[in-house]
Amino acid sequence: MKIVSNLLTSIEGIQIFYIIGLLIFVLLFIVIFIRTMRIPNQEMEDIKNSILMDGESNDINTSN
Repeated sequence: MKIVSNLLTSIEGIQIFYIIGLLIFVLLFIVIFIRTMRIPNQEMEDIKNSILMDGESNDINTSN
């Protein structure tokens, strides 16, 4: 690991890639958080119930 660390520190301007990567991660996290919080509660309940119902319908079909 020391070889990689030494190689990366010897490259000029490599810090910008760390900053860009961190900014992309933070922006993506913020966008996903905002989109999730804007979903109406009824739609979230529908999604939750559809997941639960899907599992039950498979169990009923396999017992026939």
